[in-house]
Amino acid sequence: MKRPAIFILPTVVVAVAVAVPVVWGDHPIRFDHQRPTTVHLAAPTEQGRVWGFGKDAPPVEDTGPKVARPWTKGSPEWGVQVYWLDDPADPDNFVQGKVDRIVKYVVGLNANSLSVTFPYYTTGTKSNAVAARPTSPTPERLALLLDAAHRAGLRTTVRPLMDEDVFDYVHTLKWRGNITPTDRDAWFASYAAFLAPYLKTAQEHSAAEFTLGTEFNSLEGDPRWQGLVDEARKTFHGELAYDANFDNWSKGPIAVPVDGTGADAYPPAKNSDDDAPIADLKASWNAWLDKRGTGPQPTTKLTEVGIPAQKGAYKTPGEYYKKTEVNEAVQATWFTAVCQVAQERKLSGVYFWSLYFGIDPTLPVTPDTPRMDYAGRPGSEKAIRDCFAQTYQVPQP
Repeated sequence: MKRPAIFILPTVVVAVAVAVPVVWGDHPIRFDHQRPTTVHLAAPTEQGRVWGFGKDAPPVEDTGPKVARPWTKGSPEWGVQVYWLDDPADPDNFVQGKVDRIVKYVVGLNANSLSVTFPYYTTGTKSNAVAARPTSPTPERLALLLDAAHRAGLRTTVRPLMDEDVFDYVHTLKWRGNITPTDRDAWFASYAAFLAPYLKTAQEHSAAEFTLGTEFNSLEGDPRWQGLVDEARKTFHGELAYDANFDNWSKGPIAVPVDGTGADAYPPAKNSDDDAPIADLKASWNAWLDKRGTGPQPTTKLTEVGIPAQKGAYKTPGEYYKKTEVNEAVQATWFTAVCQVAQERKLSGVYFWSLYFGIDPTLPVTPDTPRMDYAGRPGSEKAIRDCFAQTYQVPQP
């Protein structure tokens, strides 16, 4: 596959530095440097508890938002991927404020599911170790979001994601999908140790699902996954998942022994014109899905669906390391097309990307807003709300 040219964007100094996004093929593999991640709020009480005023503070009435139609078995997971880069300087009450704001927004999109994606780190493509850093939310802070989501009636997924800033994609074309640990026994042992406290929090705070790995193309099929899965099941009793990159997913079943495999879905459209009709975009989605079989696909979950709100994005939906002229209709129409395909083919769920944890999603976009973001774009938000207002029966095995 021909790789795209790399453009380095000027950055803005913000409270927490994040990596400049580039892509591997058609998929975004780094995160935006221009999105502020620290917004301080007053200590909230809206979701049934007073935070930051001592452990003996009395609870208040739970008046927070509630999902109109909670997820049940046989209904689609209409979900949002929330990406959480933590600011360790934030007191817990400010974190709770961010939690309540994001949950309220997600419920307002008519979602019934929330997946929290957060980073962990390595030191290079050949490294045998991974670890959390201060920008990884602690298990204790993760619990705040899980609890608030459950009070609102949302199904929850915990989804660690390897950060890629260290890989120097510009010069090496390396990403999480082609890491080559020199000692795989050591790598899997380190990864298991990192996951352990998050699995415990996911179990204790009623997460429905835990994603054990995401886009590890080079590690798929490794027999060591079975030991990791067995160890995870000792702590976490919900569903264990793996999310494959869209290229590998389309080639056939993924050899990771989990309960379900999702797809981070960025297939290019055959008609890349900015005014391509929905019928053409649906045809592109269906052609990609058909690589795994025609007709209904009740076991297919699209764990990431995103596209920049700009001209030319249909050709490479994951390419958001550079900017072209804004065209919000591109994003909104892409969302509508995938939603219609999901309904027609009875997919098990769709999760839209991207929503950053630390921002105020009710504010309008600015020229510096990352193009992949949909918060503050009325057409895209309406497309998601209209999608999530629909329902259908997902065939059960």
